[in-house]
Amino acid sequence: MNGIFQHPKNTILKYTENNTIIGSVLLVKKEHQLYLGMLTVSPELQNSGIGKKLLAEAENYAKSLDLSSIIMTVISVRQELIAWYKRHGYVDTGEREAFPESGIHVTVSDEPLEFIYLEKTI
Repeated sequence: MNGIFQHPKNTILKYTENNTIIGSVLLVKKEHQLYLGMLTVSPELQNSGIGKKLLAEAENYAKSLDLSSIIMTVISVRQELIAWYKRHGYVDTGEREAFPESGIHVTVSDEPLEFIYLEKTI
């Protein structure tokens, strides 16, 4: 995890109130796109607009780097999250990636897990 913070292509945006981090997002410059990952908001403050503000700042950051789009992956079973991103201008690219295999077997869905790629042109 420490490598994420120290990698030179990675940027972490944080949202704070009263010196407490209540939201954050990982941004990674990848050629002509900005990868957005690990967007998180404190559970008790979700639906308060913090996620939307972090998305807006990610767009500003991408523009400052002269990047043409933002891309992300979302786990296929997170339909409510996918819908939220779509309401904020992201579209399903049609690209899929298999969810990594692990030794832990937890049934989340009858469907196989995969990552769905979403993209927003800015």
